[in-house]
Amino acid sequence: MPTGIVNELEELTKKINEFLEQKKLFDIKRLVNDLHPADVAELMTFFDRDDQVVLFRLLKKDMAIAVFEQLDFERQENLLNSFTDDKVSEILNFMSPDDRTELLDELPAKVVKKLLYLLNPDQRNMASFLLGYRENSAGRIMNPGYIDLKENYTITQALERIRKLSPPEDMIYTAYVTDIQRHLIGTITLRDLILSPPEKKVTEIMDTDVVFVSTDDDQELVARNIQKYDLLSLPVVDHEQRLVGVVTVDDAIDIIEEEATEDIHRLAAIQTTEDEYLHSTVSQKVRNRILWLVALLLGGMVTSLIIQNQSALIQTVVSLSFFIPALINTGGNVGSQSTTIMVRGIALNQVDSRNIFKIALKESLVGSILGGLLGLVGFFRVILLRESSTIGVIVGFSIWVVVFVSNLIGIILPLFLKKMKFDPALSATPVITTIVDMIGVFLYFQIARIFIGF
Repeated sequence: MPTGIVNELEELTKKINEFLEQKKLFDIKRLVNDLHPADVAELMTFFDRDDQVVLFRLLKKDMAIAVFEQLDFERQENLLNSFTDDKVSEILNFMSPDDRTELLDELPAKVVKKLLYLLNPDQRNMASFLLGYRENSAGRIMNPGYIDLKENYTITQALERIRKLSPPEDMIYTAYVTDIQRHLIGTITLRDLILSPPEKKVTEIMDTDVVFVSTDDDQELVARNIQKYDLLSLPVVDHEQRLVGVVTVDDAIDIIEEEATEDIHRLAAIQTTEDEYLHSTVSQKVRNRILWLVALLLGGMVTSLIIQNQSALIQTVVSLSFFIPALINTGGNVGSQSTTIMVRGIALNQVDSRNIFKIALKESLVGSILGGLLGLVGFFRVILLRESSTIGVIVGFSIWVVVFVSNLIGIILPLFLKKMKFDPALSATPVITTIVDMIGVFLYFQIARIFIGF
């Protein structure tokens, strides 16, 4: 949010607090209803739960619905718990179907059942229809409301149809042309409709090269297509290619943010949750991290066991132990770099089975060069510490091998997880570091045995 808007909201917060103390509700109503819904939603975060309810009750009906859709789940739930059934029914019936589905997804089954009964029959059927699709699928996040035009419409008839439907702002820019069976056959922009002669048919100016997704497609694919083709909305069709809904660009932005957050959590070996940081409890934060940390601790103990089994060699050449931290840190850093690059490439669809051999060959070369350069640094570092040249060679060669192997593991592991239908982000930085530590220490002592003849 721009600094000017932040400062303005802070000033408004002070004014509203003063008006609340003085019970000047009319002045508050005048202030908040002149703002953008997103700013009102942001403004409400500065107040406690009771004052949020007061502010919301002062909003005009259309503004209240728009603000409610902008709020996070916790504040939405707080408001619903504070209202009568009639007020809840009013809010839910006028919410956009996709935003309402997102809210219902977060609530317990018993609460959802009660809220569904507060909807009118048409909205209840629509809500049940969307909730019937798989979670995180295009069908689950789509909006069944869209501008549909028949293929025999003239431009005049099409514009009359749009006026009759009176679509929301985010859906007015693109119309979808269907045949009698509702099969999607083309798209047409509002600009083309306005600039075309009134007597022309929509089939003469529509675009038949339609980008669409199926109801069962993952929401991440939906967001990628909207981003790739610079779309304001993306049509969703069923198994018979019939148009059933659209996903708008604002939903795609939410999906991208959600997926990015999930990947960041997994890259840090944290169990992902829907809770915002400030709204999650200490116990939730502990649960989200403890299982991974226990697993990584056990993995670290395997590394300790490998070192313990080499105690005789270490006692013979004590200086070998001096360079273990540098060796495993280097391997872990290289593995983390390559894993991050690969996970990002997979997420952007830049990496797949068609170019895996090209990637493996390139990364093998990269790993060899990096290993050689770092190995030389390691060798001269040992010499500067006045250790023997044999130890220097062992350390230098070990660094080369460990860097080469770590780089390959960092590339292969995410691809393997993807092949096994797991999220590649599970090859998180702590995970790859732990794996590389075990392998690096093992290789280091095996190389030392060969050079020393132990």
